[in-house]
Amino acid sequence: MQTALSSKGQPKVVNRWLVIFGTALVQLGVGTFYAWSIFNTPILKMFHQLVVDPATGKTAAVQPHLGSVSLIFSIGALSLSLSTIFVGALVKKFGVRKVTMSAGILFGIAIFIASRVSSADQLWLYYLSAGVMLGVADGIAYMATLSNAIKWFPEKTGLISGISVAFYGLGSFVFKYIDSAVLGTNIVHNLPYALMTWGFLSMLLIVGGALFIHDAPEAKEENVVDDPTHHEFTTREMLRKPQAYLLFIALLTISLSVYLTGIASNLGTNLAGLDIAQAANIVAVVAIANTIGRFLIGSLSDKFGRKSMFILSYVVTFIAVATLAFSSHLSVPAFYAAMIAVGFFFGGTITVYPTMVGDYFGLNNHSQNYSLIYQGFGFGSLAGAVILSLAGGNLSVVFNIYLVMLVVSLLIWIFIKKPVYKK
Repeated sequence: MQTALSSKGQPKVVNRWLVIFGTALVQLGVGTFYAWSIFNTPILKMFHQLVVDPATGKTAAVQPHLGSVSLIFSIGALSLSLSTIFVGALVKKFGVRKVTMSAGILFGIAIFIASRVSSADQLWLYYLSAGVMLGVADGIAYMATLSNAIKWFPEKTGLISGISVAFYGLGSFVFKYIDSAVLGTNIVHNLPYALMTWGFLSMLLIVGGALFIHDAPEAKEENVVDDPTHHEFTTREMLRKPQAYLLFIALLTISLSVYLTGIASNLGTNLAGLDIAQAANIVAVVAIANTIGRFLIGSLSDKFGRKSMFILSYVVTFIAVATLAFSSHLSVPAFYAAMIAVGFFFGGTITVYPTMVGDYFGLNNHSQNYSLIYQGFGFGSLAGAVILSLAGGNLSVVFNIYLVMLVVSLLIWIFIKKPVYKK
């Protein structure tokens, strides 16, 4: 139990673990967004843009319109990251519960609008609803509850971040099965029903979880960490430090994994010759790996340090992406191993990142500070779709650029040091 202030400024006793329970429900709801790739093929088929190999009758390896459809997810990821900039101000004015509940309602409305799309000339409506609106709702609920949860447990930031972000990853795993069940075999006819089911259940999780959440008390600087050199950086002070920009670059790099996982089912058909049903399973496998990575690496970072976990994550991701990049046709086990590695270590990285920002710049202004560095996530997620479109659907270009960026980011993690505050 811990004391916090009520909305009327009166002290009240709060069970911190109930706050984490509510946070987990919210994160589970907003994390469902990452199962979006399961809708790419139904949308292409609904638009009469799905290319079939005439020799085999199966989905062709090259899909010329995949870039424009997968851009829905990328716009959502960019909107998600941009929306987090405003979370700190919104929470301070309205409180984390009201902000989260409002985001949950917007989440449901966005998916309902997306469920009404029926033709290719309405693609812009997907961009607006499932892209901009859904991304904004997702980002606000994600950042508001995550930063609040970390503040409740300043002595266990890695563990709490791991729990919260793990449930965020678990959402895509759970809803892959729910969405697949509703889609069934008649994927075009059942697409609007799958979207509406997803929207209603996710909104229920987000709004219901918000009921358990309370605003965390402000941290006292001398009690945050045992390091006497620690300083609670304001956003302006943080932006004067090169570490902020180096962390941004490294996060932008690993966020290209978001694009790879976002087209995981398509990569399965392109690189390993999987059919649509088999390729859909890779979404669930990657989601499991992503969730385990968040639990495991988040906890290990408290014990072995953040930098060591980042170096490990980026090295293994480099090996996995190189495997995907330099093989004209992968065996199914090799493809699964590479995608599992990408999902596992991206999940671990995105879990440790908020605690790393807290270690470097403090917790009192965590929402504002992390939200700016978090823009690397949005731009990195969008970069994959943009590069693929500019390259005419040539995935090798995306892979090669990613490999170069991973090398640069590895150098960042080797040499970066905690910023020193000077008055």
